Amino acid sequence: MTDIDTLGGGRGESEALGINADGQVVGYYANLHAFHTGANGVGMTDLGALGGGAAQAQGINASGQVVGFAEITGNTAAHAFLTGANGVGMVDLGTLGGRFSDAEGINVRGQAVGYSDISGNAAMHAFVTGANGAGMTDLNSLVRLKAGVYLTDARGINDAGQIIANASDGHAFLLTPVPEPESYALLLAGLGLIGFIVRRHS
Repeated sequence: MTDIDTLGGGRGESEALGINADGQVVGYYANLHAFHTGANGVGMTDLGALGGGAAQAQGINASGQVVGFAEITGNTAAHAFLTGANGVGMVDLGTLGGRFSDAEGINVRGQAVGYSDISGNAAMHAFVTGANGAGMTDLNSLVRLKAGVYLTDARGINDAGQIIANASDGHAFLLTPVPEPESYALLLAGLGLIGFIVRRHS
């Protein structure tokens, strides 16, 4: 057992939330300061924030790209972030129109998933991005659920592009991308819903 320790400050506590195959660990220490370590949990580094004071790292892929959320300038909101390889260079992923977003998972291509509030609505919606965090998209625009039900948060994405997400009715879903000519398909496992096809967004 290896004590990852902290970088000091606050309560002197740390919490690990993600790890990759090299043993690079991410999480937060003290009063919400995001951290990243080198291989095998050695060498904790503060990832900084997006101009505000607090941040939390929640996922890391094979190349050491990190995702999480961080306060923006003025500490008026927090946005999902993604870093470059080995935790270098934090980038604001924006929101789905609201004030808050949080990235929970990332795959080898740098596709991030998480959740965000939407403009004019306090409800949280699940999102997915393209490679290296490009183009945050509401997952609800890619699938059809029964009336009144929507995907609230996405918690993980694997290297095949499969996404785990939760819906407003309390059900969990597995979303699987299926390549088709000039279209984008998502297969949903849960509630017996399978094979919802939507046209690719340009």
